[in-house]
Amino acid sequence: MRCAFVVAATLCGFFVGCSEEKREPLPDLPPIEIPAEVYGYYSGRMPCDDCQQRGVAMDLLNDGSALVVETVLKDSAQVDTLRGTFTYADSILQLNLSDNSIHWTFKRDKVGNFALMKSGSVYRDENGMKAVLVRFYKKIKL
Repeated sequence: MRCAFVVAATLCGFFVGCSEEKREPLPDLPPIEIPAEVYGYYSGRMPCDDCQQRGVAMDLLNDGSALVVETVLKDSAQVDTLRGTFTYADSILQLNLSDNSIHWTFKRDKVGNFALMKSGSVYRDENGMKAVLVRFYKKIKL
């Protein structure tokens, strides 16, 4: 009896092992679509520990690139132009600037502005104020 069981199990294993499984290629995933209302020009202040003020003007372009002009005021004003890319999903904007040496994360609010995030939550200074980049629908000339 035991011998018949071993023979039957071996034959089943043989047929299962020899069956050819046809694998279908995985379907192409649709690209992540960024809502059109995310693209545009934003401006505001960011936190600064070692300066008097830090202003940021940011352009989010529809090709996924970002252009950021950062003005830091210490004894004098220093202006830097940062370039990089961004991703947007679930109301979270991830910016990777200056060859991935600078990473900023923002959360989009109900009216379309972006609040800086730090350690997984919206940043608030010692007075409880958020660092918000406000969306401008028409780019201002400086």
